[in-house]
Amino acid sequence: MLDPLLLRSFVAIIDTGSFTRAGERVHLTQSTISQQIRRLEQQLGCPLLDRSGRQVVATAEGEKLLGLARRILALLAQAEEQVSEGSVSLSLGVPEDFAAGAITPVLAAFARDYPEVRLEVQSGLSHEIWQRFEAGELDLALVK
Repeated sequence: MLDPLLLRSFVAIIDTGSFTRAGERVHLTQSTISQQIRRLEQQLGCPLLDRSGRQVVATAEGEKLLGLARRILALLAQAEEQVSEGSVSLSLGVPEDFAAGAITPVLAAFARDYPEVRLEVQSGLSHEIWQRFEAGELDLALVK
């Protein structure tokens, strides 16, 4: 099954024409975006992006995926909206190495214990997370 986070990063790259700007849009580092696209291409077994020019563009296979990815993300957003009416939303920033490691079971337990809280987890470098927290873009921040 395709991971919506990978699709979100893919769409952001196409929309911005750049891995770096896509990372800024989805609050991930350029290296994380690159890893996500590599995973998505491996999962689908084909290249999705042409990186040879000044701007990153979709391959023929990428164009096919783009329309579907946009629809999938729109449907997920619609489902989230309809189901989460009346719930509380919190944004949490965590360092990249935490996001893929030990914090996952903690977040799963939190989601199970507090189903009325919608937790949006964003990863990045500690100093970036702290800046976003100080700017009011994050409700909570875990930093090293």
